[in-house]
Amino acid sequence: MRSRYSAFVLGLGDYLVHSWHPDFLGTLTAEQLSQTDTRWDGLEILAAQGGPADDAGTVEFKAWFVEGDERHCLHERSRFVRYQGRWVYTDGEQDPAPLRVGRNDPCPCGSGKKFKKCCG
Repeated sequence: MRSRYSAFVLGLGDYLVHSWHPDFLGTLTAEQLSQTDTRWDGLEILAAQGGPADDAGTVEFKAWFVEGDERHCLHERSRFVRYQGRWVYTDGEQDPAPLRVGRNDPCPCGSGKKFKKCCG
């Protein structure tokens, strides 16, 4: 997720296309994704699930950007899958509902601990 945010900041459209699942890319091109009209202002990772042994994962984040004199937030829970041996973005849900985590579920912060022993 951090690498995709950096690619958006730097206008690295080729990297964004490479890290996007082709079934979900639609008509977007590297040229379009290289446009850096947005003034990005920070990334905050809120939760991550999925690791080296998994085939799917999610990352919830807030990406801050500036338009005019105002700072705004893109809040998304992104879905990733393993494709040809690497993690790629599929799609995401903007302004997602809060995660419902049970006490014995893995902590959404990605620590590997149970929720009750970590952030709960």
